[in-house]
Amino acid sequence: MKPILSVLALLLTINSFGQCEDCNSFREALKNPEMVKSVIINGSITGNRLDSIPAAIASLTNLEILYLTDQPIKTITPELANLKKLIELSFGGCKLTTVPGFIFELKNLKELILFDNPFTDEYKNILKDRVKKELPKTQLMLD
Repeated sequence: MKPILSVLALLLTINSFGQCEDCNSFREALKNPEMVKSVIINGSITGNRLDSIPAAIASLTNLEILYLTDQPIKTITPELANLKKLIELSFGGCKLTTVPGFIFELKNLKELILFDNPFTDEYKNILKDRVKKELPKTQLMLD
């Protein structure tokens, strides 16, 4: 019984220091950035609103999933280009009018979610073409 209690105490200690693999805030994720696999912050659910993406996101080198949905974000920070392991990226429900070119260098992306942004119809067509050419294995969700 003692070994089980020791393991439980260790797990509680790890959790109390805010280390997470799947985080719901940047504050939490940046406590131990190498461990973080996903950051999911939905503004309409959590009420956690982000006007911008912190530059420290570049330290999340093992990040595979980044969902920043329903946020007042208008631009994507260039530090995001360092997240080469990203598989899923969502800026659904944000305030983006364009997407920076470095997004198309994230060759591991399988899903790029950009619905409910104020893109023009012309820009949506440009995005569709560019994803098809530069990220052929990526599913683009615009509508």
